[in-house]
This record gives sequence, structure tokens and C-alpha cells, in this order.
Amino acid sequence: MATMKDSSDDPPTKAVAVPAPAVAEESIEVRRARRMAALKKVAGIWAEREDIPADGLDYQRALRSEWRA
Repeated sequence: MATMKDSSDDPPTKAVAVPAPAVAEESIEVRRARRMAALKKVAGIWAEREDIPADGLDYQRALRSEWRA
């Protein structure tokens, strides 16, 4: 039967600094353009639905009213 090893028997380890990965710096304009492109893809995906309120706040209130029931 295997027994668990006590880690206090291990020799002390030395901390080693690991360099952070190089992050490509993007300009604010590039990030905004990428974010806007993603938002435009999903904008209006519920526009044609008749079963939910068109106003987002009304929709939230309708959903949350179910919690109080």
C-alpha cells in the first residue's frame, strides 16, 4: 500500500523569477476598433423578438419579478 510522502522531508527550494511574456502593445484606437467590431456583430440580435420587452430595463424587471414569486 502506498503511503503519502511528507513534504517537510524535501530540501528547501529557491525562488526563481520567471519573466512575463511579451505583450504586444496595441494602441487605444486598435483596441476600440476591435471591441466595436465585436459589439456590432451582436447588436440587435433580439430586435425581432415579440415575446420580450424591447426596453432592457423592463426586461430585467420582468426577469427579477420571477425571483420574488
